[in-house]
Amino acid sequence: MASGARRRRAAQSQSHSVSTPSCVDSSHCPEGPVTLSQFITAHTEQILQDWDEFAASCAHDGKELNQRELRDHAGEILKSITRDIEQPQSPEQQEQKSKGKGPRSATLSAAEVHADFRIRSGFAIDTMITEYRALRANILRMWSASGAAKEPVGEMTRFNESIDQAIAESVSRYTLQTKKSTDLFIGILGHDIRNPLGTIVMSAEILARTSQAPQKVVTTIINSAVRINGLIEQVLDFTRAQADGAMPIHRLPGNLGDQLAKVLHETQVRHPQRQLELQRSGTFDGNWDEGRVGQLLSNLLGNALRYGDPVGAVTLALWSDETDAYFSVHNWGGPIREQDLGRIFEPMARGPGVEGAEQRREPAGLGLGLYICREIVRAHGGALTVTSKAEEGTTFTVRLPRVAPAVR
Repeated sequence: MASGARRRRAAQSQSHSVSTPSCVDSSHCPEGPVTLSQFITAHTEQILQDWDEFAASCAHDGKELNQRELRDHAGEILKSITRDIEQPQSPEQQEQKSKGKGPRSATLSAAEVHADFRIRSGFAIDTMITEYRALRANILRMWSASGAAKEPVGEMTRFNESIDQAIAESVSRYTLQTKKSTDLFIGILGHDIRNPLGTIVMSAEILARTSQAPQKVVTTIINSAVRINGLIEQVLDFTRAQADGAMPIHRLPGNLGDQLAKVLHETQVRHPQRQLELQRSGTFDGNWDEGRVGQLLSNLLGNALRYGDPVGAVTLALWSDETDAYFSVHNWGGPIREQDLGRIFEPMARGPGVEGAEQRREPAGLGLGLYICREIVRAHGGALTVTSKAEEGTTFTVRLPRVAPAVR
């Protein structure tokens, strides 16, 4: 919602920031026609004032920015644009530049530094790009309204190339810095936070063996720490999938059926009061990331135990054909609401919206479990589907190719 509001403010500001320039008054214009680079140099201050006004309208959640934050490196960007327009350019250089292969400096360009500052000011990447769009429109309208344009086609081409180059540099830098922030977040979450949890679990286990502390209290400590660690794993997986565009997996030869049976057994040990059943037929040799597939099944079983009928059986069924392995997790209980079926695998969906689940007291998760399941299946080139009816129960079905699909 906030980003949408910022875009609307940006569009409104763009429409009014390109006001009629003072150069329409001939007393402010150089004598005779001028080049676009000359025009930009002569009207830099007015262009920058419009830039400030537009940047203020884009500020994150109404944050007040000071003059330095508003203007940032806009002046240096304009100087870079005028230098680029005036620089002689061969047809070969123009072609390379149009493909994003223009010469790069060993130091950060003004556009790259601008991206750094906009990240710190809380600007979204689309808002930063809109700044350049507004700058382009403002300058061209001012130049056209001034009547000072001389044979503008060639210069406008060079101007547009320069603006596009600045956009490319800013976006590239923004993306790089965002990736660094993501890597730092993963490092902190995966190491600095998870390590103390390991200490808590180890201490609780020692306490259980050596002290008179109530077993129930110690078990609660261990279970809570394990749950927090599971939430951390979900956030890490979500962050990696979002940053890289896919869940990272490492396929190795193995028997998927044995791995899934092992996960089912481990789940039964953790839930001795529940009834878990296995139905297995076919062969399951292939290339899989067994750790990820085990995580996939563990999430689906946990989902069935959490939202299914607490006295009904949870069934894991395995079968196969020549090219694919299949498994499904079925539970009885209230069906998933029809309106939730379409969004159930989206992040932050917070559970499958099971009818009647409101009366239960399971701790709320992050809404990432089924999303992570989907991403693991996608990374294997497979498919994940769900059916849910009151009379038939709920079934999640997974198809996984035995070998990695060919990259198209």
